[in-house]
Amino acid sequence: MALNVKQVLAITLAILSVLSGSTAQLTDLLGVGEAKVVISIASLAMSVISSVLAVLSSQGNIIKDVAAMPGVEKITVNTSASQALAAVATDAAQPKVGAVDAGTRIVLQDTAKGN
Repeated sequence: MALNVKQVLAITLAILSVLSGSTAQLTDLLGVGEAKVVISIASLAMSVISSVLAVLSSQGNIIKDVAAMPGVEKITVNTSASQALAAVATDAAQPKVGAVDAGTRIVLQDTAKGN
């Protein structure tokens, strides 16, 4: 089973979370000083990885991930789309994602620009 980047980051966060919450166990295993260092590093790493995962999990990236899945033919977007979704729907590099019709595409192009 191949894991994608988001899955690897989520698993890493789970491991770091366990380390951060295991003060008593780490103190018994490593001693007070070493346990404090491990917990501090785990906490800092969790903050960094969580920030990266938040960016990777944006609406636009999720749509791109779904469009790249085998079996997905087309994702159609209507005029209620957010700016991020409109940008993906009007991106020529995303052939599986597009507007419901030509009129909607014009609206999505404006939405993608923030209008």
